[in-house]
Amino acid sequence: MKFKDHWADYARYLPAPNDHFVKFAEQATTSALKKRLPRGVRAKHTNFLNPASPLFCWPNVLYTATFAVGNGKPTIISNRDRTKTFVLGDSGGFSLISGAVSSSMGSWRAATLDWQEAECDVGIIVDVPTRAIDVLASGYTSFQSCLDQTVDNAKFAIGNRSRPDLKLLAVYQGRTKFEADKWAGVMETFQPNFEGMAIAGHTRLEIADWIRRFRSMMDRGLFDTVAHIHFLGTAQPRFAVLATALQRALRKYVRADLAVTFDSSTSFTFVQKFGQIVTGLQADRKDFRLVNHTMPNRGGEFNSLTPFPYRSPLADLCTVGDFLPGTDPTTTPSDMVGNNMLSHHSVYSELSAILQANRLVDMAQEGMNGLVPYDISLAIGMIDKAIAGSGQALIDLQRLLSRPGSKITARVEDRADEA
Repeated sequence: MKFKDHWADYARYLPAPNDHFVKFAEQATTSALKKRLPRGVRAKHTNFLNPASPLFCWPNVLYTATFAVGNGKPTIISNRDRTKTFVLGDSGGFSLISGAVSSSMGSWRAATLDWQEAECDVGIIVDVPTRAIDVLASGYTSFQSCLDQTVDNAKFAIGNRSRPDLKLLAVYQGRTKFEADKWAGVMETFQPNFEGMAIAGHTRLEIADWIRRFRSMMDRGLFDTVAHIHFLGTAQPRFAVLATALQRALRKYVRADLAVTFDSSTSFTFVQKFGQIVTGLQADRKDFRLVNHTMPNRGGEFNSLTPFPYRSPLADLCTVGDFLPGTDPTTTPSDMVGNNMLSHHSVYSELSAILQANRLVDMAQEGMNGLVPYDISLAIGMIDKAIAGSGQALIDLQRLLSRPGSKITARVEDRADEA
């Protein structure tokens, strides 16, 4: 399965693998590993960046500096074919302020920029998330201190970047609409020095408010260099189809090559911490959402010889015991190999669900199905008109998405560097 061949002009979803997966999928086969894997499967087959993988291929990922900087081992990121793949390099800002990274701000931002220029196609500058205010170890106690440090980091990136073809994204943060507006008012003055925007913070999925800011920047000539917009931290199909509508409208009215992407690490963090996998898409008149399943957490709670009950190119070759080899009823049945295999399966299910949701929307717009929630169909039309310049469409979109009980952008997930 080559997802790229079926993706059309949809906003791209970037799975955000952790360091365990990118090393596992690059390792050579040993006799012990060969015995552990299902018949005919090799660790390298799970490298979905490789167009020759016999399982599935998807050439786009987000990878965080948290895992990359200082890691000398080969990974599917460092060894990828640069002509056939795309990597967006996140800055690891949350890891830095939470204490997971021990480097100073000065050394971290320099090392991150060096890594992005060496291995990435697009990079996000080092930010200080406004969530840092609630993290005692961060040392940042106010909104202004987070903004000031991120501005200083932006100036550093502008003054020290050296690779002309690397796109850099300025970061936009904020815990509330007021904070997001204040942050944007400062950061947008630096936007002409960058090639795009990374939308972060608690309001990052409030797409109507971001369209309002985009329109304001367009009117003031501050959007001219924007070629890439990335929304951090979601894989939800209801947001994915709105991101596609945004990309199509921006390409139609603003810039023909503008890209919109979004990411999530849930198929790695949730799978490997909690055994929660994505199994597919639920689509009906009320909602689009990912369906999840939590694997057994004790050995002996399942028949290990049973075929795996969910479909994917890898799962179709496996029994439950291939993913969960442990049989001791007092301990977890999972291991490193099984966890990485489950992550591979879950990414396939995420991509399938997002692709299906986009196709259902396209079919609904042509009057060919009724499985798209009515408010999503309305929002898609409003996004097009709002980007075209309709103030009334923007007002209508804001009202639609802010209604009590709205599910379109309600779920906010984690950034990749929180793994």
